[in-house]
Amino acid sequence: MVYINLLPIREIKRRARAVQQLVVFAICFAAVLAMLGMVGFYQASIASQLQKDITSLQAEKKRYNDILAQIQKLEADKKLIESKIAVIKELKKTSGLTVRVLDEVANLTPTKRIWLTTLNQSGSSLQLNGMALDNQTLAGYMDALKSSEYIEEVNLVSSSQQQFAGSNLKSFALTCTVTIPGANAPEAATATNPK
Repeated sequence: MVYINLLPIREIKRRARAVQQLVVFAICFAAVLAMLGMVGFYQASIASQLQKDITSLQAEKKRYNDILAQIQKLEADKKLIESKIAVIKELKKTSGLTVRVLDEVANLTPTKRIWLTTLNQSGSSLQLNGMALDNQTLAGYMDALKSSEYIEEVNLVSSSQQQFAGSNLKSFALTCTVTIPGANAPEAATATNPK
């Protein structure tokens, strides 16, 4: 005898498995959505915190920019004051230089053998024009000027014989370099002993 099963058991099992798979898929999908939501919320909170940090840092930078501008102004003022001090120091060094150079020239000029007609000082340049009795007197005068601590170089620009009061005299023009005694000594000391 043949038995026929009228209940569709296979179909019911297949449907039950399909429903079970749909439920598992829905649960997995819901879990993935929940995880994505949590990650998104975490990322949003990090982005919000970073934005707050950026705003705070920009405010701090603005505050430091004001301080930096003050520092730059103070540095510019310091440079201006240092340049003024340097000018004052230079003026102190050179204030009595012309008087001392004139005194040196007057003391070194033999009054009975050389006559100066013009003396012109411009900065560190000194020009002397005059008359001498002879070449030896002129050479001795140049050596005497070179021995001065206020005069570095003495150069003969021109020399010519000229008739004056019935005598043949030597007309001359000298250029000299004026210096401050010991002006180069501190520079040399700092070059040999760097700090």
